[in-house]
Amino acid sequence: MATNQSEFAEIYQYAKKNVNPDLIYGSLIYNSNVLTTIPPNETLSILHHIVSHGNLDLFSSVIAIPNLRFILLTKSAGKPSKDILEISHENIKKSQQHKMIYKRIKELNELDKFVEYAKHNQTDQCKQMLIQTDIDLANMKPPYRKYYLIHHLAYANNRREFDELRNLGTCHFNMLLLTSDNKTAAEVAFENHHKDFGNYLESLSPEMKKIREKHQAIQQSLIIAQQEEEKYVEQQLQSIQLPNNMLSCFTCPLTKELFIDPVVCADGFTYERAAIQQWLNGGQTRSPMTNMELSNTNLVPNLVLKSALDELREKEHQVSYL
Repeated sequence: MATNQSEFAEIYQYAKKNVNPDLIYGSLIYNSNVLTTIPPNETLSILHHIVSHGNLDLFSSVIAIPNLRFILLTKSAGKPSKDILEISHENIKKSQQHKMIYKRIKELNELDKFVEYAKHNQTDQCKQMLIQTDIDLANMKPPYRKYYLIHHLAYANNRREFDELRNLGTCHFNMLLLTSDNKTAAEVAFENHHKDFGNYLESLSPEMKKIREKHQAIQQSLIIAQQEEEKYVEQQLQSIQLPNNMLSCFTCPLTKELFIDPVVCADGFTYERAAIQQWLNGGQTRSPMTNMELSNTNLVPNLVLKSALDELREKEHQVSYL
């Protein structure tokens, strides 16, 4: 855990030398705030080093850490200062991995700009970007962003712009997209007291209403019955006073349950193996968290999270035994 200066210094050196990626990732799970921190007498952050080395797998996993708060194009401290897009472009010819990470960052930069416009209700800029590109920006988002365009519109109660965008030839809303915390656009509208817009969205998509009702049923069942072991683990995670919500890190974004067999997908997110395998077996080729096309369907065990959870569960058994 990078929770003090000495531990941060150690993790920083790992990133600088491009070694021990699991330790870097594990540390950032507990304290992602240090991702863009530049130490004294250095010019680059951990993020800059990851990109400079072309470590695409680590980059994808790091930017998918739940509740991550960072600026994508954070500048280095050198002169001239450079952001990760510029650094990745400088190194594009070093290897195929460097080329791929540059392409990934360039895509993220465009998405980030689009979603930022949406967040601030700057729909004219969104329209302009949608007209100028053949990329399905309306139905995509960076891993570290909470909302897609439709959720921002629901949050702002902006039905007029929603209807205008629907009539735009290059904008076709996927009404079933979920936020990073698993909510439909209608649920976002209802939560922010925009009942009419929420009902309107569900009238356009009855399936959206079914999803909300399913979420309500699941939430009720969780309140009524929880396994004692999982309650103990959750209590332990919630007791850790750290910048990140640790419970989110150890919970599958699809099942909303604690991991048993966590695996990392090509989008950098960690899922319960059975849940993401079911998603892929259904013919899905896009990330369930960003709706971006998956580069492959390989699933790699997340040994960092599994080890941490196994340790907590073992402690629970020891407590129960005593």
